[in-house]
Amino acid sequence: MKEKPIIFVALIFIILAFPKAAICDHMDELIENFGNEYKAMIPPPNSSVDTDYKFGQIALGSFYTTKAISLLYQHNQELLVKYDEMLEKYDKIMKQNKEIIRLLSILVKGGSVKTYSSTSEVGQY
Repeated sequence: MKEKPIIFVALIFIILAFPKAAICDHMDELIENFGNEYKAMIPPPNSSVDTDYKFGQIALGSFYTTKAISLLYQHNQELLVKYDEMLEKYDKIMKQNKEIIRLLSILVKGGSVKTYSSTSEVGQY
């Protein structure tokens, strides 16, 4: 009987530990499938089935935990790719801002402005 609370706590942790925006629809389906399969393993009351179903529930919990971790890993990889793209854009904007500052400081000093060719990153977003 101790396995049920452990699995229940693990399931609650999976549901509450990650914000809804970070969990895709696949996670919702995974949790729903787990709940259905977990309940299906429980024998009816007063049946002659022994207590081996508890081990099946534990194995099922481990299987679904592995699936959930795999989904979270995939989602994390997608976020890392987006993060890298954002960093590249941020670096490009920083270079553009430095060039704008350089050009403005030349204008303020009253000097001539040396512009770059069309391959310059200024103005390209």
